[in-house]
Formats: sequence, C-alpha cells, structure tokens
Amino acid sequence: MSERRLKNLVPAVLTIFLALAAKGAGENNPPDPLTLLQISLAPKVAYTCKVVVTAWHSPKGDTALLREWRLPDGRYRIEYLAPKRLRGTVLVSDGKRRWRLVNGQALWDLSFKDLPTKRWDLLRRNYRLSKPRPVTVLNRKAWLVEVQPRAKGKPHHRFWLDAEHGIVLKHELHRSDGMPLAFTIVTDLHFLPHKRIPASLFAVPRKARKSEVRLLSADELQQRWHIRLPNKLPFGFVLEQVEEAPVRLRQPVLHATYTDGLLYLSLFALSGDLTFPLPFSRFPMERWRKGGYTFLLIGGVDKPLLKQIAASLRLGDEPENQHRKQQQSADDEG
Repeated sequence: MSERRLKNLVPAVLTIFLALAAKGAGENNPPDPLTLLQISLAPKVAYTCKVVVTAWHSPKGDTALLREWRLPDGRYRIEYLAPKRLRGTVLVSDGKRRWRLVNGQALWDLSFKDLPTKRWDLLRRNYRLSKPRPVTVLNRKAWLVEVQPRAKGKPHHRFWLDAEHGIVLKHELHRSDGMPLAFTIVTDLHFLPHKRIPASLFAVPRKARKSEVRLLSADELQQRWHIRLPNKLPFGFVLEQVEEAPVRLRQPVLHATYTDGLLYLSLFALSGDLTFPLPFSRFPMERWRKGGYTFLLIGGVDKPLLKQIAASLRLGDEPENQHRKQQQSADDEG
C-alpha cells in the first residue's frame, strides 16, 4: 500500500473508531433519568402526532385515538378522533392554562390531572428511577426509564423517551399488583417548523379567556370557604395550588391539587350535598360530607391508599406526622 493511500485511510479508520467508542460510551454511561424526564415535559421542538391510549377502568378497557400538536413554548392541542362518543372533545392550552372544548363550547378543565409535575425534589424523594436503557421505538433511538414508587399503592411507570428530543414515545402504567392501568404509544410522528402549525390551533375562545376561575391563597381560602387545607398529606403528597371556578348554575367549586412529584391528587369541595358535574370513571374516588360541604378526593393510586389519605382529611389527622412515618417506613423497606 502506498504511503499516500495509507495517509488517506488512517483518518477514515480513526473516525469510525471514535464513532464506535462514542456509541459504546453513551450506552455504558446513559444520561441522568431525572434530566430525561425534565426534558420530556418541554421538548424543544414543534411536532404533531397521533396517540393511541388504552385505559383499563373496566374489564374490557377502552381505547382512544388522539391527534396532538405541541410547541416548545408549552402550547398544545389534543383532539379526540375516537371513540365516537368523544369526538368533538378538544384539550387546548395557551402555555399557562388548559381548557376543554366540547362541541365548540369552552369549559375550564377541572378534571383530574394525570401529567407529571415539575417538583423534581418530590419525585426523587418519593420514587426510585432506574438507569436508562437504550431501546428503539418507531425506528428512533430512545431511552427506557422505569419509575418505581417508594410507597405501596402507587402505580409503576415505564417511559420510552426519544433520545434526540425527549418526546414520550411510549408510556406504560401498572398498578402496584402488576395489573395494567394505561398504555400510551405515539404513531405518525412529524416534526414541523413553527410556520407550518397555524396559531389558530391553540387559540382559546374569548369567552373562555374571561373565565372567573381564580387561584386562592391560604387566607382567601379561609375567608371565602372557611376551610383549612393541610399543606401535606400522607405518602409524600404536598399542596400545589387551590383554585375556585363556577361550574353548573354558577355554583362555585373548590379544587385543590396535591402532588408527590409525579402523581396528582385532586380534592374537590361543593357547598351542600350537590353532585359533581365531572367525569371521573378512570380513577378511584372517595366522597364524604363535612362542615356543610361535600368533598370528593380522586387520584391515580390504589383504592386502599386513597382511603387512608381521605381518612386523614376527614378525621383531621396530622398529615405531616403521617407522612414522616410513611416515608421512614418506605425508606426502611428500600
């Protein structure tokens, strides 16, 4: 082999060697799982896709098909394409607040939240995150991250996160006994420049923008509702926010959300013995009356766990002490 050909061959071989070494290093030293989850909440890319969601809240389970549009600034639009009974339902966000549109009518979305929060300190405290494993989904490189709860009664999560942009390509949710709760998978994924996504997709009707929903401080909550809510609940949940909104016949509804860093618990209150005009068929519920109010607690945890948390609210137990005991017990088991 001539000296000239050898000189040309060495850089090419070196390039291949470095690429293989980098690939091996990436697999042996995967990124921090919490960083991957952080990126998944706000991917820095505009895209549209279809999403198939199967939820087991009945023996047969239900499957829904959705079309999503998402922008890096937090705006999104989700349209239900199937089943037929959900057609015409749209979830739209302006990047700060979310509304539900049903056949063109805008409603403030007071439904139970099932999206991850940004309380990363709580997530680390209440869950164990597995070392990310390289996988392939939709012919794209991805990372598989498993999230195991420290407390019994909370579901187990598995996230397949796009290695390039952090998009959740697949998600599985299992009950603590292994029974499936929900499977989600992305299909028909397309990345688009902003100019290819009309701004009108994320526009909230003017009437909805004038909604009378208001966030309440602790003092306002006491003055307007004469209710004191604990800042902490058992099993690692802390109070995130309290809001008030008119629903039917302008009857105000109180909505408090608690989070453990990944899950939400929603606590609703209505004056008297009125019924809640909200669909909650997917999640366990606890309902009681106290002090002239009807309360409803809902969350994506096992029924026995939700009963224990509801009992602490009904009986006025010290949630902080309960949480400390439960957390210590979970740490001991771990």
